[in-house]
Amino acid sequence: MHTVSKAVRHRAIRICLAIMLIHGWISGYSVARAELKLAGIFSDHMVLQRERPVPVWGWADKGRVVTVQFADQIITAKVNDDGTWQAILKPLAASDEARKLVAACDGETVVVADVVVGDVWHASGQSNMAMNVQAVAKHFSQAEADIAAAKLPTIRFRRIDEPQSVVPTKDIPVKAGWSVCSPNTVGGFSAAAFYFARKFQLELAVPIGIVDTSRGGTPIEPFIPRAAFKSHPTLLRELELGDQEDLLGIWKLPGGVRARDANWLPGRLFHSRLAPINRFAVRGAIWYQGESNCGDGEDPRDYRHKMRALITGWRTELGNDALPVYFVQLPGSGARAGWPYLREQQRLSMGLPHTGMAVTIDLFHEDIHPPNKFDVGK
Repeated sequence: MHTVSKAVRHRAIRICLAIMLIHGWISGYSVARAELKLAGIFSDHMVLQRERPVPVWGWADKGRVVTVQFADQIITAKVNDDGTWQAILKPLAASDEARKLVAACDGETVVVADVVVGDVWHASGQSNMAMNVQAVAKHFSQAEADIAAAKLPTIRFRRIDEPQSVVPTKDIPVKAGWSVCSPNTVGGFSAAAFYFARKFQLELAVPIGIVDTSRGGTPIEPFIPRAAFKSHPTLLRELELGDQEDLLGIWKLPGGVRARDANWLPGRLFHSRLAPINRFAVRGAIWYQGESNCGDGEDPRDYRHKMRALITGWRTELGNDALPVYFVQLPGSGARAGWPYLREQQRLSMGLPHTGMAVTIDLFHEDIHPPNKFDVGK
């Protein structure tokens, strides 16, 4: 009889255990599945765009088939090799009926509740777009009354305030979600966007959704898609300097801007706030910005080219060459020397089709944030 030393036995046991662990890990890996996931813009209380195709997208294991159901439609989509999938709903009629959007795949189900169909508008810009209804109510009793009367369940808001990103991000968090307009929620909504939404909802009698990506204190550059910076020499040079994070160089550039931090750099907020939702179907966009491109030390001479880049860039990214874009011309400025120049640049931006400008010259206020957002929104 051959005897086996204790060392050899221990070595054999270790090898067997290693094989078992490896086999278990490989087996576990082979059956592990990526969780079925919808893009973060799809969450409870949302508004889907009426009367045009509606992309619905997300992630799952490659090769699987995802079924999307909404209203009377059932659409299937195969998951791509990179784990992404997209189903496109056929154009929907406006409806304030609370329905469910369901995505299902191999026993997994994701349900989005209280979904209505109407017009969705993208709202962006800097602090005058970000200024909320509660802030307006500190100046006007009318806004206080509007808050108390804001039982308007067919108006929905979605705030996106992700920090800047060097590269386009793939998704936004679901946690913030959509908010239904009520006296408890409306105080935090963009005031200009709220009065815009209320006017349209009353006139059209359809649900209105607002997706707000504004950020206070920022120039136009961070909201412009990278590809659109190639449309003008000043913009192209800004992009090159931005990639080097040369804040001083951008400021000294003729037609440049006094970039104060990374949030001011070309494309950075588009990457984090708009790129992740560029497939989301919308009716149009509203824009209220300009102050940070014509303040002390700013050079607004090429702002019209930047507006053109913003509008054409958004239209390209959103896949709609006729996307309506309405913007607010800065109000009377008093001693602010750069504002008249920028207002003229804004006027010249109306040369693009499907654009409109809200003239607010008579809404002068000593504060850089005029509290009258009633007339702006209308």
